[in-house]
Order: sequence, then structure tokens, then C-alpha cells
Amino acid sequence: MLFDDDPAFTGFPAKGFDAFSIAHREERRRAIISTFHPQLDILGKLAVRRLSKASSAPFHAHLPQLNWPPGYQPFCTWLALSFDVHGYQEGAQLNFGIHADHVAARLGWDTRADRFGRFEFLCRHGGLAERLLEYTSRKLKIRVYASARWPQGSRLTFETDADVAGSFDEVNRRGVWWEIGRRYELPAKAKFVASPELGSDTLDLFETLLPLYERITGRHGAPGTL
Repeated sequence: MLFDDDPAFTGFPAKGFDAFSIAHREERRRAIISTFHPQLDILGKLAVRRLSKASSAPFHAHLPQLNWPPGYQPFCTWLALSFDVHGYQEGAQLNFGIHADHVAARLGWDTRADRFGRFEFLCRHGGLAERLLEYTSRKLKIRVYASARWPQGSRLTFETDADVAGSFDEVNRRGVWWEIGRRYELPAKAKFVASPELGSDTLDLFETLLPLYERITGRHGAPGTL
């Protein structure tokens, strides 16, 4: 059955984040998956159900196995929502990410994806930056992350609500992930992250970002799409 009746999203208790500090790589991978993926799976089902009412194409929910490439050191996990059944990493995605020190709900890109260059071009020269600023005016922020050694894995190197071009300059310097959305710091937001309200907030944000996602992916025949 694709959907359970009223699956309950309950949040991510603070003690579960200890999984990220396990030294042994495979033990850490298994602990991260067992701790976070059941709730991420529920969140994904709820998101697919919610977004399908407004989207121009069906969404697919993806959870990683955290075992690729060989030798990969798991430092985070995520739920990705995409129109793509396979290869979702090659395009924009609605994403909920979990790290040792924060969680984030966002529209994000792996900046190494071939399509990211076209996205950058449209933001710099095709008017898409103005659309992004409409979202940052709603208290969302653009962030860029660079890679780092485990246990950190990645580090925030750029954050703005206005400098869209600067975010791409930072990507060209060292950024491996670009996003627009909300970030919840831990332990400051631990109580909220462990609550059902996190799920409601995330679903609302995904629905808010849906028109931007559809423009980027070229749905509804929007001009200047990828």
C-alpha cells in the first residue's frame, strides 16, 4: 500500500543525533538509517500526498543508503522529493536534511550536477534571481556549503537573503551544495525538531517552494526554465 492511513510524523528526538558521532563507519551508517529514516519515510509520504494536489507531475520520495561511493563517511541523511524517478541528484530537489548540528528544509542543488550551470545562468541573466528574492522576503535564506572532513562533512560558508549573485560566486570558489530554505540549529531548536510541528512546518515550506521548483524544472511551460 503506497500510503498508510494518517501516518504520524513525530519529529526527531535529540538523543538520536548521537548516531552521527559513532566512530565505526558501517555502524554509524546503520544507526543513522534506523534512527532517522522511519520518520523521514513518513514525512516523504505526507509530502507526496500533499504536493500531488497542486503539482503538475507526480513526486517521488528518495532516501539514501549512505554507502556510495565506496568509503563514503556518512555525516548526514536526507529526504529528497523530485519529479525524477531516478537520478534526482542531477536536478533541483525539495529536500529535508539532517546533520549532527542542524536540520534544514529547502529547495537544494548538488552544485556538481550538469543542470546547475543552467540554473546559475538563469539566475544571473534570465530574471530568476528576482523570483528567488520573492522567497527570501518570506524569511527564507540562500545558503552555500563547502565540503569538510568527517565528522563535520560539510560547512556553511555563505548565507544571504539578498545577494543571489554572491551565492554563485561562493559556489564557484568552493561550494558543493546550494539551497534556499530554513535551517534549524541544534541544540537551540531541539524541542521543535523533536515535535510534530516540524513536519507541519516542512510541508508548508515545500508547498511554498513548489512553484519555484516547477519553474526550475520546466513544468507548466514557464519561461526561462531548465
